[in-house]
Amino acid sequence: MWPIKTIAYFIFFWVACLASLFNPIWGVVNYMMAYQMNPPVMWWGKPLAATGMRFSMLATIFTLLGIFFARRRLPKIVPSFSFWELCLFSLLLLAVVNTLLGVAFGSPAQASFEKFWKLQVFVLILARLATTRENLQIVIWTIVAGCLYLGYDAYTAPFHAFTKGRLEVFGGPDISTSSGASAHLTAMLPIIGIAFLIARTWSLKLFAAVAGALTFNAIILCRTRSAFVGLLCGGIVAILMAPKAMRHKIRLLLVVGALLAFSLTDVNYWERMSTLADSETLAADPAAAARTDIRTASVELLSDYPLGVGLGNFPVVIGKYSRAHAHRAPHNTLVMCFTELGILGGVIFLALILESLRIIHQCTRNAKFSAKPLETHIMCYGFMVAIVTYTVSGLGTDRFTCESYWWILTFPLCLKRMILGELRDAKLAPQTAPTPALADPAFVGQLRYGY
Repeated sequence: MWPIKTIAYFIFFWVACLASLFNPIWGVVNYMMAYQMNPPVMWWGKPLAATGMRFSMLATIFTLLGIFFARRRLPKIVPSFSFWELCLFSLLLLAVVNTLLGVAFGSPAQASFEKFWKLQVFVLILARLATTRENLQIVIWTIVAGCLYLGYDAYTAPFHAFTKGRLEVFGGPDISTSSGASAHLTAMLPIIGIAFLIARTWSLKLFAAVAGALTFNAIILCRTRSAFVGLLCGGIVAILMAPKAMRHKIRLLLVVGALLAFSLTDVNYWERMSTLADSETLAADPAAAARTDIRTASVELLSDYPLGVGLGNFPVVIGKYSRAHAHRAPHNTLVMCFTELGILGGVIFLALILESLRIIHQCTRNAKFSAKPLETHIMCYGFMVAIVTYTVSGLGTDRFTCESYWWILTFPLCLKRMILGELRDAKLAPQTAPTPALADPAFVGQLRYGY
């Protein structure tokens, strides 16, 4: 007999699969929950893994089937194709060329390329389905639920999951290490903040608050310096860029949250974080010293391979430039992108990040013309903080092929399409909504010409 948790997840998974045939957004929910929970590595998921089920693949297949069968009920997206997606396709094309022509087409390259194109497929699905207010809210609450699960998993983690006092083993495939998990959870905190602020009932606010508390606790258990820097930078942006209509309330919540988070820390946590301010201690730290050496070697690698070594090949090549760090990852998202996809790939990736931030700026300026201006503004604010937090954290760990990082980069496009869709509806029903003629002409012009 399967355990109760196994049965519960099995029922949830297949109900979501069937629901996605009628409304594909539930396929997105199913995929995101499978990604965050990672059933095959959980004790309760072993019976399911033994059946040969591939949760993410099945969730994607049912989502695509739902898109086909329910195509007449799908959101009509505007613009149909964006500059952001052009950058995405350019990166994917570059990955194809670099993988085929890279220094080695072995199992690391094949695995990295397979992961990269699959995550891009999901990103394109997300950018076409999470484009209504209802669907985007469903995705936001899915992230909250996933963080609640991950936070609880960290809270109840057994002793053997810790290494030298750091939580190392929990979560999904991209977030199964302390650095990956803390970067992910730190960036999800602003999304939890969005959910808390837009929640219409106190029960939902409590749900978001508990998820936030457990998420903070998990971040502290990971004791990761890169996540701390990301959280610090994200916190500064959150304070400075808080929406005017709720500025005092948000800043008060940030202060209260910071005080509660501080109460969860201990002396060992602050001893590790204090090394960031001590150059001598940081230089003597083996992990920090190794990352510095790897980045120095990466410059020489890039000068020899300006077109990149191919996805997944950095660990294969870096040993030629630093024998002590052979088969090591770069531990830096930008370094990974530039060395594996070349200078052109790095520039396109930076352009994509900047485009996400530019879209957020556009959406913020035009939020007042959406169906729910304050709620839209809160979403703009939260997504911006999440992008800053995740990008900064990614300077201390590899996030280039991490799915949740791409979710965060995709949300601005989803938000833009949501606003444009509501402006389109307002144009059709001017008596019940603000006229789009009052909005930014360059923004509204995309209703006709795309972008």
